[in-house]
Amino acid sequence: MAEPPLCYYLPLTINALRSTQMGEIVLYAKKSCAQCKKAIAFLNKKGVKYQLKDIVQEPPPRSLLEKVIKAENIYASLNQRSTTYKDNSLGKRRTTKNEAIRLMLKDPNLIKRPLIIRDNRAYQGFDEKSLIEFVNSAAANLSLPVTLPEVAVELAN
Repeated sequence: MAEPPLCYYLPLTINALRSTQMGEIVLYAKKSCAQCKKAIAFLNKKGVKYQLKDIVQEPPPRSLLEKVIKAENIYASLNQRSTTYKDNSLGKRRTTKNEAIRLMLKDPNLIKRPLIIRDNRAYQGFDEKSLIEFVNSAAANLSLPVTLPEVAVELAN
């Protein structure tokens, strides 16, 4: 059974937002990823515009991963099917946020996909209802993160 998607409020700085326009959606995906294919097809069907980035060829920067990954919930951002996850026995031991990020930068396949960024929020995984809520909600009008069943969290600076 697939894990539920995650949605986070990201306390991004103005400098971090300069690389993309406000409201622009950046989708990190892998061509062979079934969840990514579903998310892309769904967004295309809904007419949602996004910037597609190959998560392996152009992985998210460390600064973004540091904001996306919550220290208390590291495993929710890890692709548990990846070779790196299995080779490092991540399911059998505790890991730190720093180690997880280091491994993700070494092998972006370890990042749970798709990873979708919009304004000051991040979304991982795929669920039609919560994804459309994520892309339709205006960041300027948000006082709280988009709420998903027991997985939405606010990130600390």
